[in-house]
Order: sequence, then C-alpha cells, then structure tokens
Amino acid sequence: MDISIIGASGNIGREIALGVIRGKILGKSENLQFVGRKSPESEKSMLGLSIDIADAYAETMPSIKIVTTPEEVRGDVIIVVGGVSLSSNKSTNRDDLAKQNSEIFRSYAEQIAKNAKNAIVIIITNPVELGVHVFCEYLPRNQVLGMGAYLDTLRFQNQIAYEFNVKRGSVHGLVLGEHGTGIVPIWSSVKIYGLKEDYSKKRIGALVMKRHKDNLQRHLSRICDLIDQGQIEKFYKSFYKFGPDSRVFLGPLISNFTGAKTIAGATGATMRLLRTIASSNIDLAACQVKLEGEFLGIHGVIGAPVFVCNNGIFKVENMENLWESEKKELIAVSETINEKIDRWT
Repeated sequence: MDISIIGASGNIGREIALGVIRGKILGKSENLQFVGRKSPESEKSMLGLSIDIADAYAETMPSIKIVTTPEEVRGDVIIVVGGVSLSSNKSTNRDDLAKQNSEIFRSYAEQIAKNAKNAIVIIITNPVELGVHVFCEYLPRNQVLGMGAYLDTLRFQNQIAYEFNVKRGSVHGLVLGEHGTGIVPIWSSVKIYGLKEDYSKKRIGALVMKRHKDNLQRHLSRICDLIDQGQIEKFYKSFYKFGPDSRVFLGPLISNFTGAKTIAGATGATMRLLRTIASSNIDLAACQVKLEGEFLGIHGVIGAPVFVCNNGIFKVENMENLWESEKKELIAVSETINEKIDRWT
C-alpha cells in the first residue's frame, strides 16, 4: 500500500507523516508521498521533513517521494489535509473556507480520477462535506470518506468519559450529521461499559436534558465575540459548564484560536482509520459519506454510520434503534448541508 498526503508541508500533514512512520503503517518497500504546493517554501519544507525523518527512522521508514502537482498523486490511500483552515483563516465561518478550498478539492479530484482511480480518499480539509461532495463527482462514493464525524465521535466519547470518570475505551457512542454546528450526538447509541445499566441510563437521560437547555448557536455567537476580543481564557473557564455534546464542537475552537490548533486530535483519528484500512478488519465508524437513500432515505453528504474496510466503505449501517428525535434532526441537518453545498458550488 502507498499513501499520499496532500498538504504534507502543513502542521497536520507533517504530524500524519510522522504518525504513519512511527506507527509502521507502511513497510520499507512501500511509498509515502508528500504532496505540496509548487512553491519554494512548500518544496523546501517537505525536503527538510524527509531528511529529518530519515535521521530518526532510516531503518524502518518507507520510501518518501516529494511531488508538487495534482497530476503526480499516486497513492492507494490519499489523505487530503491541504488548503485553508479555520485557524489560518482566523474565522469560524465555513463559507469562507468553502470559497478558498473548493478549487483545491476539484483540481485534485480530477487528476486522482485519471491517475489513481482506485484510491481511497480521506478528507480532513474543511468544509469536509464539500470535499466529499466534490470527490464523489469523480470517484465511486464508497472510496471517499470524510473525517469530521469520525473525529467528533472520538471527542464525544472523551467528553462522556469525563462525565462518568471512566476511560474513553469504556464508552461507545457516535456523532453523526455535520462537522460543525450541525453535529448530531446519537445518545441512543451511548453505552458505558463497566457501570450498572440503570445508573448509566439515568445519568445519560440527565445529560440529554442538559443538551436541550444548551443553545449551541447562542453559545457560538458569544464565543466568537470573546475570540474577537482576545478573551479565549474567559471562555475556557466556563467550558465544562456546557454539556458533553456541546463541548464536542466548542472544544476545538479553544485549540484553533489559542494557536495550538487541532493537530493531535486530527492526527490521532487519522491513524486509527488508517490502521483499519491497512488491516483486513471491518469496523463500524462515523464518517462523512455520500448517501443515496441507504440511511433514513437521505440523499447527499452527511456524517453517517458505515462499516469501513480495506476497500473503503463496506456498507452503510441502518441503526434501527435511533430515537425519533435523532432521525428528525439528522434529516433536517442533511437538508441544511445540501443547501450549503448548493450555495458553495
């Protein structure tokens, strides 16, 4: 298996490259392709990274190739992390990102369809829904995965673990919907292993009620004001007063606008997904995918439950035990996403 990282000279791209090598995802006979811009800064950065990696991992590292145009991308798995980010754009408005990243998505999708048509494409660049939509215009939709819901699910499990004072590995629960204000925490899927069922159900019920009292849009407006005023620490002091599902969305804002960015979270989630693809396992995951009615009759891109394998999406999971309120919310979010994609394209 060969892996290409579009945006390898960026912060997250570099960390993913290191994660692939440290995790021994690829063997010495396989290729890791660094894909950057055709500019002296990008090329020098990738060259320096490859030399630095060789100093530490020469005995085990794969062959590193450096390319600077979409036409040269050749990976079996292609990770799209290039483009403008929320932190670099200093904005919480994903419309701004869409304007700038839309052509990046399209330029790579066109060439990958010609030169690496069987590749599995993992979209990290935002808006992730737009990225999945554009790539699915050129590639079979089972080969295109958006990382938004996957990362949001890990964040959700982490926040629930905090509430119950357990390890994240003891928590099951998915986040679907949009990677943004349209996240849909699937409380009906939450299970806390190792705790008495009656106790966990009661606590979960209380957290669901707290969600209904939280107004994410109002909180977001207030937080954006604090960010503009340079008072992010004031927001952080009240962070754990929000419900765990609200913290899934609000927490990354702290990372993005304090300069830390979301490098570790995005990289860690990508490594988990890469290990699944590199293995012969089939795992249930939440990812942004293009649906054609398989889940709740939804047509379009949305974070949905899918089984992932080494060929991409094995199948979409129906999740028959969803609450009616969750079904309605997901259908409403899908309509909002479709409206945004129509506007962006």
